[in-house]
Amino acid sequence: MRKQIVYIFIFLIASNSSFVQQFYKLPILIEHFQEHKKLMDLSFIDFLSMHYWGEDLKDNDADRDMKLPFKTISSSSFHFVFILDDKDLLPIPFNLELPQLKIPTYRSNLHSDPNLLSLFRPPVA
Repeated sequence: MRKQIVYIFIFLIASNSSFVQQFYKLPILIEHFQEHKKLMDLSFIDFLSMHYWGEDLKDNDADRDMKLPFKTISSSSFHFVFILDDKDLLPIPFNLELPQLKIPTYRSNLHSDPNLLSLFRPPVA
């Protein structure tokens, strides 16, 4: 049952995308082609090249032309899907066990070592 709900959500989200919505406009493309076919002898390829790749006729149907698929694409849809999980969300308890650290003896770096200026220095490890 859970998989079916996920598949339904995926279908709804995919069908609402702007690319898929353009295919809903295919009947408008066919109707507009038939309107141009009544006006002149025109093949479907010539119709597509006229509306998508070339110069359109001055037939005062620009608003009808803009309703054709893939002329304008709007991407103004937001999808929020919340799926609750069956597992209980319990926080992991915080464990404050710090390892025992060896604290080094304090040595000031502000005072210079007098052995650094002498000619005979002790060996440095």
